[in-house]
Amino acid sequence: MPKPVRGLRAAFAPTLALLLAGMLAPAGARAAADPALAEKPQPDLVKMLPDGAPKTLTVAVALGSPPDDFRDAQGEIAGWEIDILRAATQALGLELELRPTTFDSLIPGLQAKRFDAATGQMGVTVVREKVVDMIGTLTGNELFAAKAENPVKVESLDDLCGRTVATTRGSREMVFADEHQPKCAAAGKKPINALAFNDGNGAAEAMMSGRADLFWLGSTAVSYFVAQTKGRAKVVGHYTDTSYIGIALPKGSEMAKPLQAAVNHLIADGTYGKIVHKWGLQDNAVKEAPLNPTNAPK
Repeated sequence: MPKPVRGLRAAFAPTLALLLAGMLAPAGARAAADPALAEKPQPDLVKMLPDGAPKTLTVAVALGSPPDDFRDAQGEIAGWEIDILRAATQALGLELELRPTTFDSLIPGLQAKRFDAATGQMGVTVVREKVVDMIGTLTGNELFAAKAENPVKVESLDDLCGRTVATTRGSREMVFADEHQPKCAAAGKKPINALAFNDGNGAAEAMMSGRADLFWLGSTAVSYFVAQTKGRAKVVGHYTDTSYIGIALPKGSEMAKPLQAAVNHLIADGTYGKIVHKWGLQDNAVKEAPLNPTNAPK
């Protein structure tokens, strides 16, 4: 079973105030900047930008999933994905505008071209790559967490039958739960009661408050949450092989290759390494950032 992510620095803050701040934040919300990760425009990357490219990259971000994308103690948007996006846009000579939203609105927003890109601990899948382009920036799988005193173990989705699990709206986890319902019925078991929340904070709180037996989400978010509970919660199982997490763009976007090149520049110059170490994610680091990598080697 994967171990919880180590070396986490920012505080997990699943409070109602921060939850509401993430959901009601205005367009162009401020993001926490780390001077140690600042990049200068790279002429070779700037040349890759399409003719007429805007000076600002507008990115939709699903908040509430530390350490991926969340509000810090000062109310500013933070996370490893934000650090990568900021450094990459700086290398491209662009400004970064973040537009907080919910996870289930990311892909529809890209399809409607309301945003240039989107992020929010989004797993790269074959299904998603059919409708958006995706750049792999980290690897991970999915974990289950429960309260420390709960003896539950999850070795397969069969162990979810008859249990209440909390996850996020529009996530792969909701799809997996729905697809497994016939197997629960065939085994004579009760269905999975999957509760969908706007963000990881809400799902984690549901488990800790007893409304759900399990908190089910990507490994970065679950590992971070468990580490911050200081023994009040634990990882009790995992699901799916390691796969990419990444940035999504509208299908066929002319910004996909420049942004991919900018992330690969961060890997080459060491900034990416600083980011993953900052957030304790070095074990999940990639050696290159592939575009639409579902068939690429991990």
